[in-house]
Amino acid sequence: MKSLSKVPGYAMLLLLLFYFGSARAEPAADFQLFDQAGNPISLQDYRGKALILHFWGTWCPFCHELQPKLDRLYRKYKNSGLEVLAISIREQRAANPQQVLAELGVSFPTAVKGDNVAKMYGVPGTPTTFFINREAQILWKTHSAKASDSQLELQARRILNLDK
Repeated sequence: MKSLSKVPGYAMLLLLLFYFGSARAEPAADFQLFDQAGNPISLQDYRGKALILHFWGTWCPFCHELQPKLDRLYRKYKNSGLEVLAISIREQRAANPQQVLAELGVSFPTAVKGDNVAKMYGVPGTPTTFFINREAQILWKTHSAKASDSQLELQARRILNLDK
């Protein structure tokens, strides 16, 4: 009977693992998008760098909660080779994603009209954030804005291979 009482605990653990991220490495798919000025952006532009790929929407308050955390990581580790690229999805025609990031004090770039890339990456909603190592392998992803600074930093250090 005691073993049955553990079932809810195991179910909660599995739910948390799904919600906060996955640990299975998988290849990151290449893509071609544009920034708001029409400049091309692709995964190949980040070859040899660790990349946090952040899918978001200007209308998403949870994204706005997460973005300052990602920006702090970017500023702390950019000299070690960390890059952050936001990809806005499900936007209205008049949306101005780069301006929204600037108003939040966020310094990393955003690509626009990323709905097809979101489908390619299996993004279920926003925010969804992928941590991709220098070999273009996805080492971790999260669908949450509630990931702690320490958890995000641990994953950033992991994709940078700083904790050998």
